[in-house]
Amino acid sequence: MPTPSDNDQAIRLAAFNALQALVERHGEVLSWERIAEGFQLHGEQHLFANRTRGIFWPRQMQETALSIKTTVPRGTRVARYDDDNIASDGAFLYKFQGTDVEARDNRRLVRAQQLDAPLIYFYGIEPGFYRPLWPVYISDVDLASHSFHVTVSEPETVKQRFVADAKLLSLERRYTTVQAKKRLHQAAFRQHVLNAYEHRCAVCAFPRKELLDGAHILPDRDERGHAEVPNGLALCRLHHGAFDTNLMGIRPDGIIELAPSLLATRDGPTLEHALKGFVGKTLQLPRAKELRPKKLYLEERYERFRKVS
Repeated sequence: MPTPSDNDQAIRLAAFNALQALVERHGEVLSWERIAEGFQLHGEQHLFANRTRGIFWPRQMQETALSIKTTVPRGTRVARYDDDNIASDGAFLYKFQGTDVEARDNRRLVRAQQLDAPLIYFYGIEPGFYRPLWPVYISDVDLASHSFHVTVSEPETVKQRFVADAKLLSLERRYTTVQAKKRLHQAAFRQHVLNAYEHRCAVCAFPRKELLDGAHILPDRDERGHAEVPNGLALCRLHHGAFDTNLMGIRPDGIIELAPSLLATRDGPTLEHALKGFVGKTLQLPRAKELRPKKLYLEERYERFRKVS
């Protein structure tokens, strides 16, 4: 199999390393402003992506693209991860720019498939925010649907450029793509829930986003447990843990309860103030009624709490 040029590979690896540093510093969901900062290579500034173009490569790249991007249009109030862009083989579907596979941007992705060159996928989860996936690969070019099939791999495989067993590599990418889709669900869900609750815990109003989670009311394994705001609560790590283990329950009217076993426990200030101190108080809910928890979901979850607590 032909290989990408050394120049393209150097840019690609520098981009991957810089992106990893961004995610470690700012979290798995990045604002466009963070992405637009770009990265340095040999003292020269490069961009990760372009605001207006979906398929992007720096001018210094010779053969393939560096990244692809999908966006959520502004004005979309309640966004959610969408499965409509999934191919029958489980890969992501990424539409051609236009319909001509020979168009300049599309040719860059065709070449990426031919070279098995890794890319970055900036997957939009709400206006101005993206969950980057990397490395991704173009696994197929579908002329009938005017789209590329995109699979995800582990970062370590970029360094191991050749894999002896092509079937094993294909299976690894298929598995990693499934895991990436799950992470996208969770990243999008958390982002939308925290926005709805103004980045505060619904129980204690703790305001640090780094320590807040998007908690499911009905678990995502439930067929009704959609990754959408009315099935979620913004909770700090402490209250999320108590909620998930049924040590804390939420009545359908939003009143907070604790399991009898926890109420009977005597311990230090964390238990007394951070948990027992909220018994009988009401959840702090989103201002927009359509973003508040569905009463039916709360009723079902509360019944589960009563049975096990």
